[in-house]
This record gives sequence, C-alpha cells and structure tokens, in this order.
Amino acid sequence: MTAIYALLKKSSSRNRNMSTVQTLLLYYRLFYYYLCSGNGIDTYSSTEIDRRILIHIYSLVLVIRLFSLPHYRAKCYGDDLRANLRNVIVPFTGIPLSIFCLNKYVCLFFLIFIYPLWAFIGSIYLSFHDSRKKTVHEHFYEQLLRPNHWFATWRINCTIVTYHSYKKWEQTKEQYAMEDKGRFLIEGNKLNIPVTPIFDVPRIMIKHKSIEGGMGINIYDNFATNHGDWIIQKVFSNSDFIQRLVTSDAPLSTVRIITSRDSSSSSIKVKTMVFRAGRIRQKTDHNAIFYDIDFNSSHRLSSGTTNRHWYQPGFKSFDTKSMWNEQNYSVHPDSHERIEGIKWPNVNEMIQCVCQAHEKLCPNVPIIGWDVAWTNEDNQLMLLELNISCNFFNGHFDTEEYTKFCYEWFHALDI
Repeated sequence: MTAIYALLKKSSSRNRNMSTVQTLLLYYRLFYYYLCSGNGIDTYSSTEIDRRILIHIYSLVLVIRLFSLPHYRAKCYGDDLRANLRNVIVPFTGIPLSIFCLNKYVCLFFLIFIYPLWAFIGSIYLSFHDSRKKTVHEHFYEQLLRPNHWFATWRINCTIVTYHSYKKWEQTKEQYAMEDKGRFLIEGNKLNIPVTPIFDVPRIMIKHKSIEGGMGINIYDNFATNHGDWIIQKVFSNSDFIQRLVTSDAPLSTVRIITSRDSSSSSIKVKTMVFRAGRIRQKTDHNAIFYDIDFNSSHRLSSGTTNRHWYQPGFKSFDTKSMWNEQNYSVHPDSHERIEGIKWPNVNEMIQCVCQAHEKLCPNVPIIGWDVAWTNEDNQLMLLELNISCNFFNGHFDTEEYTKFCYEWFHALDI
C-alpha cells in the first residue's frame, strides 16, 4: 500500500491544465490518503493543492466514515442518503444516486470507480457543449477535483452538518430537532419568529362531495394539538409583487436564503439568496426557475436557471434541452414577465428575519437554508421551514469565503 501511495504522490497538483491521467492520480492520491490514514483535513499540508480540492475529496471520504453512524434526522447517515437521493438522477444516466448508497461498500465502489468514469464522460460532453470552450482535460479537472455545481455544494453542506451533529450531539440535539417542520413552527411561535400560523383544532375531516359509502372521508390529526402527524394550515398566496412575476396559478414562490456561522465566531452571515419562481400548475416551488438576488449591493435579480435535469427519471434524463438551452431565463417561461434586472424591495427585512431566527433557534448549527414566503397576508414575511442539509439552488456565493468556511469547520470538528 505504501508503494501505491508513493506512485500516486508523483502526480503534479499545481497546474490546472493537468492531463486526464494526472488529474485522476491526484484524486486517488488524496482519496487514498484520507481514507486509509483516518487523519483530519489539515494533516495533508501542501501549498500546491487548492483547498477547494481538499474540501471536496475530504468530504467524500467523510461520507464513508460517517455512513453507519447516527444522523440527526435518521438512524444513520446512510439511511438519510438513501431517502434524499432517491429522486436525484445524474444527467444522462437515468440512475438515481440512492442506488449507490445501499451500504458503505457500494458507496466506496462508486467513489473509486464510477464517479471518476462519469466525470470523464461528462467532461467529453462539456467540451462540445459548454460555451466556455474548455478542453476535456480542464473539464475533467473541474468535475473530479473541484466541482462547483449545485449538487456538489449541497453534498458538502450535508456532510458538514452531519459531521457537526455527530460530534456535538449533546450540545446541539435540541437545535437539530428544528428540522422537524412541526417542532420548528411551535418553537418559532414561542420565540416570536414569524412562522406560518397553524389551525388550532385537534383534527379535521376532508370529505369528497360525491364519493359515497364513507370512502371519500379522510380525517387528519393535528400535530400541534392532538399528537398527530399533520400540519394543518391554510394555503397562502403570493404577495402582489411576486404574483406579477409568475402566473395566477403558480404556487407560493419563496426566497431561499442560506445563513451560516463560522467555527470560530457566533455571528450569522448570509451566503446566498435566491428567488424560486414557481411554475404553472405546480403545488410547490420545488419545480421553479431560480433567480439569484444580489443581496450585497444592488438587490437586483440575475437571469434564471434550473436544476430540473437532475430530477428526470429514465430516458428523460438524456434530454439535453433543460441543461443547456434553458439556462438563461431572463423572462419567466410561463408568465412571460421579464424578471432579470428587477430590484427586490425587501431584501434587508428578509435577511434580518432569517439571521435572527438562526440566532434564536439554532445558534450553533453551521449552515441553514430558510424558505421565506412573502405573502398577501397583510403583505407580511413568513418562514415556512428551515433546512439544515441545505442546497444553494444555483445561487451565487463567494467561493473563496465558502472554501474558508468549509475548511475551518472540518478542521474544528477533526480536533
């Protein structure tokens, strides 16, 4: 094994224009080191290697280390991966990623053999279709060593909070319990956080107007007042401002804001802010066009993108239209309203709302995604839920700051 590592160590890491073989050797060199040594992220010290690469590969190894250990919302991390990746399809494969999470050995096989292969095939495709006109070698370097797409950052975020909850469980278990949507509403209401209101009734009956024989009757117990499983609320509508941007039958369209705290500080910062413009006749804004909001200065919206090509099962995953031809939505495809360039009016109020919620509900949790609704209920803001294993929904973020955030959290938790 030592001889293999010595061979891999010969690969150069300074040049981003490395050959495909050099990139692959660097991947295996780092992956092998972290996997077999059991050491922390900072034990591999080299000024030649981009920290973004170390974060990516170390977080992959952590998936294996944490796979069978308790998770804050599942029996183990493996169970959580299987549950949340069952509808995530790698484009052009038709294969849900949950298949590779059957156990940690299957997952390890995927990371050693299948992931590099898919990264190489994807790099060939990108070299023909990506407008940046990079070579196969350059794309392979990006896809294998430092991917920056939404799924890569989502996976890293999930790994950080999984690692943090495992190492700091006794101090933070009440905070991680806020992932439960019902618990979040109850505690948020106690702390005067503007969460969505719930009906104060023990149970409700939903009865179909035509079906006979009792078959059209459904009874739901309220989680808040009758120890049930159901959150019973009214359906909220978009504010007038948002409603002008989407269709009349679009769902409640929310703003996803990511907040975080550094490992050495208690201050809460915003990482990204995205308006999710819901699509026509959808129940939720999970199927939406994502418009990044410049929360630092102009408060204006960028052109829209989507990640639906990661959720296309079967042969639909081979459709390249949603991946390339529809990644510049200046105009919403359903309402035909131009959204790019519009100034969002209450950015500061939204940021203040989520930062206060982070401080009150989960002050020690590293990173949280908030779903903020701007409703027609007296034009007020409401928090629908928080997502601790959160993704950026294609939002823009400071890559250098994010790299520092991830590296320092991994290092702090390794100690």
